[in-house]
Amino acid sequence: MRRAFSRRPGPIGLRRPTATALAGTALLLAVTAYVSAGAPAGEGGAPGPAETVAATTATGRSLLHDAEQELQRRCMTTAGFRYWAKPENPLPEARDFPYVVDDAQWAGRYGYGSVLEPRVEALRRQDPNRKHLGGLSPERRHAAMTALNGTTDGQGLRAELPGGAVVGHSGNGCRVTAWRALYGDVVGWYAANTLVGNLGGIRRQRVAAEPEFAAAVREWSACMREHGFPYRTPREARDVFLGGKGAPDRAREVRVAVQEARCAHDSALAAVAQRLDHHHDRELRREHRTAVERVERLRAAALPRARAVLGR
Repeated sequence: MRRAFSRRPGPIGLRRPTATALAGTALLLAVTAYVSAGAPAGEGGAPGPAETVAATTATGRSLLHDAEQELQRRCMTTAGFRYWAKPENPLPEARDFPYVVDDAQWAGRYGYGSVLEPRVEALRRQDPNRKHLGGLSPERRHAAMTALNGTTDGQGLRAELPGGAVVGHSGNGCRVTAWRALYGDVVGWYAANTLVGNLGGIRRQRVAAEPEFAAAVREWSACMREHGFPYRTPREARDVFLGGKGAPDRAREVRVAVQEARCAHDSALAAVAQRLDHHHDRELRREHRTAVERVERLRAAALPRARAVLGR
């Protein structure tokens, strides 16, 4: 799987880029969570359509994101702290290539994304929430984090993930206050949304385990060897240029990434990956239909509230 860096939040602001492919950034404060059993949660992308409930559009999801951030800002202000809404997509140039880079034009400009890593770091440094918290006393900083993320005492929120892992979140704090204002049923929202958000990682694991996918990767590797790049997998190629192993050879990175994209199409790896990804997406959403439909119903009901919050 390939992403340029993780979307998972760090303690304050952006995490440092990792060696996983350029996809996006996250400007947010820490999420209070625990894992009590099972395997670590996988990463999830935006949900696809539900079986019988219309999926929220990208515009609708953006509206909900903005309303949630505004509600968090208001709540933090009431609690006596400053909070800046995080942008949904602070680095639009970033792209997500979970299986193989398949856009030669993007690769020709960004390679595997190492050129964007300094901008990720700059966004992390410039994050107003990070800068603000860094200027507070330890006691005041702890109080601000608690106001946003909630306390660990009392009844918390809980979600059971596929495979048996259980994750949780505090049942109070400004983040939960925003969820409750938008979705009403915050317990149901957290449980369903957390589960659905983890289906993307499972989907990618299932695709990678398919014999057809493995065969397409071998064809891709043969194509790369024919052009002088002896990499067995797309991940192996990417790892040469990402992950902080010294200064990357920018010109070679671009050449390899562009050829990867060309071979992705010549070998049919791109088409196979897309087809298998869609297949497993449908399968997973059928397997977890109750959670998928609950998320979409709660989102649909929340849209008028979001518009009211934002005055739109």
